[in-house]
Amino acid sequence: MVRLLEVKKALRHHIRVGSVLVALSTGSCFAADKPQDIYKANCQGCHGATGRPSSVGKGLGAKSFQDPAVAKIPLSELAKLIAKGKNNMPPYESTLTPKEIKDLAKYVRELK
Repeated sequence: MVRLLEVKKALRHHIRVGSVLVALSTGSCFAADKPQDIYKANCQGCHGATGRPSSVGKGLGAKSFQDPAVAKIPLSELAKLIAKGKNNMPPYESTLTPKEIKDLAKYVRELK
């Protein structure tokens, strides 16, 4: 009887550990990457750390996020540009979730 209780206890422990590992591997325990991390990994190379184009970005035609014409773009349109891409900018709809795209658009809007 004691042995059976030990086996049950060990089994429950393994199930808990396994559940945690599954949650970690699927990311369900954590929020998506922060928008600033997504920006740094995917956008900063062309759009610069502050939203002013890098030399690479300038060569590709990237505009400053502070440009009045860019600042007037509605948030929903900015999210669509991120998702679908435009000109030399690749689309991100297959690599980012809709929430990540929306959060990234908000983050871009806040860059000064």
